[in-house]
Parts: sequence; C-alpha cells; structure tokens
Amino acid sequence: MIAVKGGPIVGVHGIGTRIGEQIGEAQLIVNWEAYPEDVASLLHAHPTQNEAMGEAAMALFGHPCTDNDHSSTTHID
Repeated sequence: MIAVKGGPIVGVHGIGTRIGEQIGEAQLIVNWEAYPEDVASLLHAHPTQNEAMGEAAMALFGHPCTDNDHSSTTHID
C-alpha cells in the first residue's frame, strides 16, 4: 500500500498466485480515497488473503499487528 503522508491510500501493488482475491478490496480502497485509519478499523478475518490488506493499513496508520519489517507500506509526500 502507498499513502500520501497524512492523506489517503493512493495505490496498492501485489504479486502472487492468489492476488486476484485482493483486487476488489484494493480498488475499493483507492477509489474510495480511504485513509489508512479507515481501512485499519475494518474487520479482516484470519486466516484470509485479505488479512494482508488490513495489516498493511494498520502499519501505515502506525499500529502494526506485529513488529515485522513493514517494507510493503510506503508514505509519499
């Protein structure tokens, strides 16, 4: 996920054999111009592929689920 610093999520990129399961949510997030905190507060069931969307939004919002490397999230100015 890519978000404007202090602003909305402006992009989502992903690769993998099951990324098609996340495309619907990704396009909704970007077209909605959702802020990370908007998405972070939504339910993302475990274990599911879309859980990754929720975790990325939580990391952008500054509240990651884990202390792992968050190289999949980026803020732009």
